[in-house]
Amino acid sequence: MAGSTVGIFSAWWKGQKIEIKPGATLRLPGNQNKTETAGGTGFRYGQYQIGQFKCTAVLPKGGSLAAFTPDDQDELQVMADTGQQWVFPDAYILDAPDLADSGGNMPLTFNMNTYKELIS
Repeated sequence: MAGSTVGIFSAWWKGQKIEIKPGATLRLPGNQNKTETAGGTGFRYGQYQIGQFKCTAVLPKGGSLAAFTPDDQDELQVMADTGQQWVFPDAYILDAPDLADSGGNMPLTFNMNTYKELIS
């Protein structure tokens, strides 16, 4: 019997579904390991790493580019086709997106500090 793994992400920003292309990536916030070299020895120390969701959205007809300006924090929801869901109540867009012609692609980067994971 074959297992299942994440194949497609879906996302909602400020309660509105974002139409995203395949290839999105998600990194949860938390600690990361760093290395400092001194005297021929490597020393490990911990450092906080902010969470990040990167995706390429498309702007459909009637959609608002202004809805993706970097302003206040709001809620981002990300759901995998396997049922896992992550809710980020303090997400924000890092940079204003560049909208491209030939498909309306616009890369988005969201950063966040807290999350709740829901597994079904």
